[in-house]
Amino acid sequence: MNIEMGTKVQLEFSGSEERVCGVLVGLYPDGYLILYVPFTTSMKKKARKKNVVTGRYVHAGTVYGFRAMVMNYIVDPASLLFLEYPPHVEILELRKEPRIPCLFPASLHREGEPPLTAIISDISPSGCRVSLRGAGRAPDDGRFAPGERIKLEFYAIEEKNSYSIFTHVTNAFCRGGVLHLGLRFDTVHRSFRKAITHFVGTLALELEHVPLSPKP
Repeated sequence: MNIEMGTKVQLEFSGSEERVCGVLVGLYPDGYLILYVPFTTSMKKKARKKNVVTGRYVHAGTVYGFRAMVMNYIVDPASLLFLEYPPHVEILELRKEPRIPCLFPASLHREGEPPLTAIISDISPSGCRVSLRGAGRAPDDGRFAPGERIKLEFYAIEEKNSYSIFTHVTNAFCRGGVLHLGLRFDTVHRSFRKAITHFVGTLALELEHVPLSPKP
């Protein structure tokens, strides 16, 4: 089972659509898992022995899922859930390239031209969509044509932690004076794509974009 201490695990108890986030704090291979879970009164009723729990988590950019039986739970000295060690762990397929909405400040760089300020409005493991003003008559004037290589710089919170990567334009259109571009990340940026895959996978999990295949 590929999982590390401190990993967030999304839990869903059988017979309920409510989901709760737990944190792995211990395990014994082929024995049990221990998760910190903030129990409520309703959660205690669902955590009865032999109830089945579905778990989902992200490890190294891959989403995994499992089913396990409740062994017990305690609330003192800590709120802990004990699960039987999962007999099987599935690798879950994200829905085709899920796009996570965002508002990341960015700039686009074309060779020989000053950078253009832009906003990344959504992002996926393989690309993103950006919007910008001040691009003149693009794409009608031939700039930002499909296939053109563009340098993209952006950051999420602090500018000092920015990314600088190359992308390729996949589509472009102008609406209301705003240029919208679809960009595909260059495949040479392996470490960046690994980080983005983990970021998108984690948020997709939180947003319930990752279904676990039904039990046969």
